This record gives sequence, structure tokens and C-alpha cells, in this order.
Amino acid sequence: MPLYRLDLSTIHGQYLGQSEGRLKDALSTADHVAPCVLWIDEIEKGLAGATQGSGDGGTSTRLVGQFLYWLQEARSRVFVVATANDVSRLPPELLRRGRFDELFFVDLPTAEERKDIINIYIRRGLKYQPTDALMTELVEASEGFAGSDLESAVREVVKEAFLSGDAVVSDDLFRRSFHNVVPLSKTSPEQIENIRAWGRERAVPASGQPIGGAGQQQRARRAVLA
Repeated sequence: MPLYRLDLSTIHGQYLGQSEGRLKDALSTADHVAPCVLWIDEIEKGLAGATQGSGDGGTSTRLVGQFLYWLQEARSRVFVVATANDVSRLPPELLRRGRFDELFFVDLPTAEERKDIINIYIRRGLKYQPTDALMTELVEASEGFAGSDLESAVREVVKEAFLSGDAVVSDDLFRRSFHNVVPLSKTSPEQIENIRAWGRERAVPASGQPIGGAGQQQRARRAVLA
């Protein structure tokens, strides 16, 4: 099925009723192109004001009500998937059963997953193929990394190869690039553990592994609602 992205952060308008009208148009479009998948990335950015008293004249609250009504009453074949980096900012009525069928928690990638992600980005940007020994080093050095951290580390190597030629790519360049990345799991471990604690009680682990299981540092990435 076709995939459509709805960016709720761009829904808000400066005039009274403009935000609600934009959301209505977007949801109506999804109904008309069904069957489809509607992906709402970082849903809390568009609906967080309903819980925080943002002083927007109740616009966020009305948007939440409009969106929830559509979720429950729409009969078109639209499969809705939403992601959130900070689920604590979402209004509780959005997370109630019946609105979304399931809550999935996407934790940090495991060692095997990190290896796969690193290989994906290397194949995408380089002709260089690391040895098994180097790959083992990189996987160990990237403990606590999210996928974006892994992408950033490999991108630095790709950048050097682009600027100076493929000959500069070496095992040492990979090691330096990965060691220069400081993930959020090291800079803000308390915040990450709070997110994981939320996920343990309210969500299903997307990988099938316990949330914050052994071998992973205290960091979480995002929750996925489907």
C-alpha cells in the first residue's frame, strides 16, 4: 500500500480555525486515497499542547478531539502508524486502547542489529569492506548508539573518502570516527532510563527482547503507535 506522511507540526496556522481545517483536509485526503498507510512522525510535536496548557486558545485540544474522532469513526482502510520521541507529552486519551491497537517500544539496537545497520551505511556510501575483526570492534565501540549515531559515525568516514579519495579509508579512520560520537545514553542517562521505565509498563518491545535488557546501556529511542 502507498505510504503517506502527515507532519502535524505544519498543521498549526495563525488564524482561528485554520489548524482544524488543515487537519480535516489532511485526514480527508487519507480517506480518499485509501487503502494506504498514514505515517505521523513525532506526533507529540503537533498534539503536545493539549496536555501542557500551551496558551494556544484550545487549538491543540480541538485538534486532539478531531483526530481521535477520526480514528474511531472513519471507515476507510487507512492504517495509521505514529512515532513519538517523548510519549510523556502526549495526551493520555490518545494512548487509550481502542484509539491505537498497540503500543510498541523501539529500544536501542542490539549488537547484531548494530552490525547490520553499520553494514547498510557502509554499502550505501563506501567501496570499503571492513574485516570481521574491525566490525567486532565497531559493534563493541557503538554500545549505546542509536541508528542515527551509527549513521553519523559512518558518514564521517564517507565524508573523508569523498574529500580525499577512497585511499584514506582505513581501520583507524573507522575507529576514530566511532570514538568521536558521544550518544545520548552517555550525556543524559537519567532521561533515557525514564523513557525505558515508561515503556516497560505500557508498551510491547518491538524487537521481542526485554526493554533495557542486558548488554545495552541506559538509553531508549522512541515509541511507535500502531
